[in-house]
Amino acid sequence: MSNHSYPIDKCTFELLSAYLDGEVTSAQRKEVQELLAQDPEAQGLYRRLLALRQEINSLPIPKPEYTSKQVCDGVFSQLDKEEKHKKRLVIGGSAIAITVLATIGGLFTGNRNPIWQMAQQNTPEEESLMIALNEPLIDLPASANEEVINIHLGQSLLDMINEP
Repeated sequence: MSNHSYPIDKCTFELLSAYLDGEVTSAQRKEVQELLAQDPEAQGLYRRLLALRQEINSLPIPKPEYTSKQVCDGVFSQLDKEEKHKKRLVIGGSAIAITVLATIGGLFTGNRNPIWQMAQQNTPEEESLMIALNEPLIDLPASANEEVINIHLGQSLLDMINEP
């Protein structure tokens, strides 16, 4: 019936399978119909293929574990986590780099900062600090013995007490 070089079984199987799927030309369709009308072996193969097709079509369609919305939400949340992680790494690395640069810069510039220079300046001994004991921060009742004591920075309090 068929002038193919394949063995009759393989050729018949492929032809019947294509016939069931609706993938044959009109000439092939006519050939299959003649084959089914005359060959009981082809009829048996056709019935088995038809039963197999019906079983496959009757199989239940498995339900997905997740909906498409859940999958999308999961993917985007994972992307957000990765982006936050990268952002933390960049910020942390930047903070470390700034700290290292500031430390290195401080080592090479020395104490040129005016605040450090003022703190390190020595006060000349000629300057003195005067405390006015007769003008307190809060009003006190006036007393008869008001006196002013001048305290020089280089002078100790014991020396002041011993002076006449």
